[in-house]
Amino acid sequence: MSRRKATEFEGVRYRSHPSRKHGIKNDQYFSIRYRVDGKRVEEGLGWASKGMTAKKAALQLAELQEAHRKGTGEPVTLREKRKIARAKRGKQEKQGITFGDYFINTFIPQAVIEKPRETKDKKSHYEHWIKPVMGALPFPEIGVLELERVKTNMLTAGKAPRTIQYVFSTIRRVWNDAKLKGIVSEESPTRKIKLDRFDNKRARYFTHDEAEKFLTELKKRNGSLWDMALVSLQSGLRFSEIANLRYGDIDLKRNIIGIRDSKGGFSRYARMTEEVRNVFSRMEPGAREALIFHDADGMRIKRPSKIYMKVIDGLGFNNGVTDRRQRLTYHSLRHTYASWLVDRGVGLYDVQKLLGHKNSQLTERYSHLSDTRLDNDVREFEKGIKQARRGKVVAIGKR
Repeated sequence: MSRRKATEFEGVRYRSHPSRKHGIKNDQYFSIRYRVDGKRVEEGLGWASKGMTAKKAALQLAELQEAHRKGTGEPVTLREKRKIARAKRGKQEKQGITFGDYFINTFIPQAVIEKPRETKDKKSHYEHWIKPVMGALPFPEIGVLELERVKTNMLTAGKAPRTIQYVFSTIRRVWNDAKLKGIVSEESPTRKIKLDRFDNKRARYFTHDEAEKFLTELKKRNGSLWDMALVSLQSGLRFSEIANLRYGDIDLKRNIIGIRDSKGGFSRYARMTEEVRNVFSRMEPGAREALIFHDADGMRIKRPSKIYMKVIDGLGFNNGVTDRRQRLTYHSLRHTYASWLVDRGVGLYDVQKLLGHKNSQLTERYSHLSDTRLDNDVREFEKGIKQARRGKVVAIGKR
């Protein structure tokens, strides 16, 4: 490599290319040499054939020295300057990523691995409602106006409040995921959109008579489906938890069922009644990791069989019922388990643990079933009214 030579500008040097010409001279590579906090720094700028000159190099050097002298926070070396420029370009590239690009290329591939059951719904939300309004927009260009358009389009199409909530939940989750990965820095604008509140919780549960009729009829149709229904009704397992059960999860000695990676994101144990224990004890033992309940191909069952609803409808349990919260379904079995527990005086904390709820808020939906003390208070209040009407006024607080 040729030696660097000084130029007419202090701190600016160059070296000549051994063979390549630029004009009549050998091509020259310019660099600047200076001190930062007592340390000598030398950094290259570029070739004359690419447009660099000694004068341009001197101007760059003067700019860096001025920044160092003033101490304004501006870069004082070319290395710092280039690093900032790269970061700026990276930020601009990220800010140019559209909601649709991120959803299709990053969010969905990740969701397929982590939560495959939700992927189909989220794709539908995007294709029908999100994409037409904001699929082609970069994140920084999406605000309240765009989200209000999504909401208006759905209301105009007659979509239920709960469906709108689901779509906005998808928008929020995609946005928060992008924020976590540094694609966007602002909070999701969904927080500024007012959505109608909707109570989607099922209110009705099987009576003992309905449950008996349901199980009796179901057993005539399919013994395996009967087993799954009984486990849900008498141990409170979700369908997904039953579908995931392996032979190694059943402990007949301690009467417990091991549930791996439940909906709450943690493993737990469920308790067996005598009837549930009989379901598992009469089964032929299988390999520890083999599925207990599976489809014809030996694979995991993805959703409850349609036979459950055929039996329920055949018994007329939902005749004349239009509110979906009042309709009995397979999922009502777990709800019935919890409701029967509360009816028998089991405390909500214990119900929470038996159901595998992550927090008490989910179990509070059953609190109205245990408010016998409040019922007694109202009865006392009622007595006071009746006594007053008979001319025998008694203070309500004196019992």
